Amino acid sequence: MALIDTNLRRTFATGIAGFSHTVDSLSAIKYARVKPIRDEDGVCIDFEIEGDFPRYGNDDDRADDIAVWLLKTFLEKVKHNETYRNSEPTTSILTITSNVVYGNATGALPDGRPAGAPFAPGANPSYGAEKNGLIASLNSVAKLPYEYALDGISNTQTINPGALGNTEEDRIENLVSVMDGYFEKGAHHLNVNVFGIEKLKDAMEHPEKEEYANFTIRVSGYAVKFIDLTRKQQEDVISRTCHGYL
Repeated sequence: MALIDTNLRRTFATGIAGFSHTVDSLSAIKYARVKPIRDEDGVCIDFEIEGDFPRYGNDDDRADDIAVWLLKTFLEKVKHNETYRNSEPTTSILTITSNVVYGNATGALPDGRPAGAPFAPGANPSYGAEKNGLIASLNSVAKLPYEYALDGISNTQTINPGALGNTEEDRIENLVSVMDGYFEKGAHHLNVNVFGIEKLKDAMEHPEKEEYANFTIRVSGYAVKFIDLTRKQQEDVISRTCHGYL
């Protein structure tokens, strides 16, 4: 305690899980027709969606503006509450592996996500939502203002090696260019995995293979040996978007 600065800056940390699903759900309600389906007790168990709607992750301001509004609104509401020792409220869009646990305990959502399915990790777009390639996805996440999420905005992307070029030299050069562009837009953080989904599937089914003993991936803010993840966590990683083009 003697080493703590006398002008200590205390922060009150909060976190957001299911961010992209909330954005897409609000977008569905705004741009499409969403009808809740209820059971005999009146509890909503699913949603009927008619029409199309823009999804976060495609560099479409219609959805991305909702994402920015959601983040700002969340933190402003947190700030209206009294905090311990007058600490400064902050938040993060960083789930580590809680996206699987929280998703398992959450019902169906208006964006089409079924009950019990994992949330997309961190600030990542919802699985399957990204239709315009890696750069469009990165552009959407980069629009989130870091000053409203000082605890971190995590983005974890999986890229097929062929999407970056035919040679290792081309892949390195193109990946560096993509990352430079991302951070020049004011983005905060990026985890990058460069491999094909088939490799992950093989590692899940054949963890005994020597090549997978130290096969390490980025999950969401941390690195881990893929074979050390639980089966559900492995399936979650496999189900994420693997970008086939920039």
